[in-house]
Amino acid sequence: AFECLQKEIIIGASYDAGECHDAPKCHPETRKVVLLNIMSWVNSDNEATRVMWLYGPAGAGKSAIAQTTAEECHNEEKLAASFFFPTLGLGEM
Repeated sequence: AFECLQKEIIIGASYDAGECHDAPKCHPETRKVVLLNIMSWVNSDNEATRVMWLYGPAGAGKSAIAQTTAEECHNEEKLAASFFFPTLGLGEM
């Protein structure tokens, strides 16, 4: 089933893409409350909140939080999908 989706993959947009070798991550022991709240949402069975919107000003750490969350979800075998916009445009890779 996944073979038909393979042609639709954008190389470099996954959380563990080689192009993102310097992907931002939360430093250990930081943003613990935010990460705990996100993982509580991930693990909840509440169908009324199927989407969580992570927002904030530039430089606030959204990418680091998303990267850390994607890695944790992957480690717990709960990562369904992720899409990261690399610093370079996708056409420049």
